Amino acid sequence: MGVHKLSSNQPAATDAPPPQYAPPTMPPPPYFKTQFISPSSFKAAINTKLNQPLVSLFRLSVRFLQFAFALASGISYALELSRGSISEQTPFIYTQVVLGLTLTTLLMDSITVRRYRFTWMVEWVLVVLWFVCFAVFYQAYLEGAVKPQYQSANLGRMKRAVWCNLINALLWVGSAIFSSAMCCTGVKAAIQNKLQKRRQRKGKNNMVQKMEEMESGTVDAEST
Repeated sequence: MGVHKLSSNQPAATDAPPPQYAPPTMPPPPYFKTQFISPSSFKAAINTKLNQPLVSLFRLSVRFLQFAFALASGISYALELSRGSISEQTPFIYTQVVLGLTLTTLLMDSITVRRYRFTWMVEWVLVVLWFVCFAVFYQAYLEGAVKPQYQSANLGRMKRAVWCNLINALLWVGSAIFSSAMCCTGVKAAIQNKLQKRRQRKGKNNMVQKMEEMESGTVDAEST
């Protein structure tokens, strides 16, 4: 009885342990990238540039000079318009329109800081407007004799205003080039970000396909 009981407690020779299969290998976490909650690469690239002290100082200096010289030019022509002694008032009214557009652009730029997707286009328009202003009054007051319809104005003030127009045009040229460069930087970063996301999606799809193939192989092996 004791021998029989001892033999009954032992496993039968035919009872083989179940086959062991290695679990499918998983990549280390995190399994999903966080690019969906990351900030826009366009804005991130712009912020990286503008956070540099020299770049920020250049931008603020140019904006201050644009504001100062725009006021100096616009007020000079506004004073002549207020006197009412100019027979040809259309160019003077044009200067006030340009001044208004300039101040509006500077105000909008101070509110929407670091937005360069469309800023460069507005600034190139102001470049053209200020060069036209300079050309008109250069011909009126600095190119030979002053025309009769402009003689009643303060000649000294008008000559100074002409050079202010040129300075304004050159300042906006520099600002437009800067804005165009910033826009190109942001666009380049955005393109690189899209390409990186595409490669990540492709890699994730390949990983999912590989995991499905491994699971399919495991199920087939267990069924046999």
